[in-house]
Amino acid sequence: MREEINVFLSALCVGVTTGFIYDLLRMKRRAIKTRRIFIGVEDVLFWVIAALLTFAAAYISNQGEIRFYFFMAMVLGISIYFWLFSRWITQIITFTVNTVVWPFAKLYCLLKPPAKRFAALVGKGTQKTVKKLHVYRLKTGLRFRSFRNIMRKI
Repeated sequence: MREEINVFLSALCVGVTTGFIYDLLRMKRRAIKTRRIFIGVEDVLFWVIAALLTFAAAYISNQGEIRFYFFMAMVLGISIYFWLFSRWITQIITFTVNTVVWPFAKLYCLLKPPAKRFAALVGKGTQKTVKKLHVYRLKTGLRFRSFRNIMRKI
């Protein structure tokens, strides 16, 4: 009986962990818009991670035997996570990310206009330099050809 309780609790923990990972994926999708092909890749990656977690927990707790109550405990763990913890965890992670990202976002907004002006100035200077180098290369090529012609005559 103790072994079944241990297996049930480990499956419950895997369910809660799977729900948490899915919440992270949902928050990532809300924050960063991704293309459809990458959404498919993310989904496959999520299911691979969920399967690895499931089989690792089954192997560690029950020597690899997967029974019906194992899956029921996982479903119960996922349900408990979304029913009790998901809203709080989402708010905590969102607050933490906003607190960490906010100073960088403000700094980016402050530095963006001067950086654009600097890039425009550098771009103009680079174009002038490229033109001068091209003219210099042409002049050098002409000089080299005339030098080579002189050397042939000698």
